[in-house]
Order: sequence, then structure tokens, then C-alpha cells
Amino acid sequence: MVQAPGISSTEVLADLVERVTFHNAESGFCVLRVKARGQRDLITVLGHAAMISAGEFVQASGAWVNDRTHGLQFRASFLRATAPTTTEGIDGAV
Repeated sequence: MVQAPGISSTEVLADLVERVTFHNAESGFCVLRVKARGQRDLITVLGHAAMISAGEFVQASGAWVNDRTHGLQFRASFLRATAPTTTEGIDGAV
């Protein structure tokens, strides 16, 4: 699901939002920390969503970028959040 850094082709992630680091209600821009399958550490996802909260399941398509200041991030050109359906997601949303 996660490709090696530096590859700029479009890919799709479908993961659980662990934390919303930043969300601008006016523009929808958000910085999310998500638990990605096959990854030990949380990954940073940048995108736009009208509303987003921890515990939601997010589907994103975009590309990996290596920011000078913040390191490796997934920049989503499309981001869709859905309510959690797993026990883990529901527990995290409470």
C-alpha cells in the first residue's frame, strides 16, 4: 500500500485517523496523523476536508513528498472521511 519515498506516482491510502494535528474550518486544509497498514509509525497526511476527527476512516489519493522541514508526508489530492466501523475506530472516536 505504501510505496518507497521519492516515487511521485499517484497512489491510494485507506487508513484510520489517529490524530488531527491541524484543521482550518474556512479552507478545509488539514494535517492528519494516520495509522497505515504495514507501517510501524504514524504517517502524516495533508489534504482538504470540510470536517474530520480522530477515529474516522480516511481514503486518500495523492503522492508522497519529502518536506525539508517536516520530512516525509502524503499529500492528498483527494480525501474522503467516513465514520468508523471497527471497534478500534469507534473506541478511538470516543
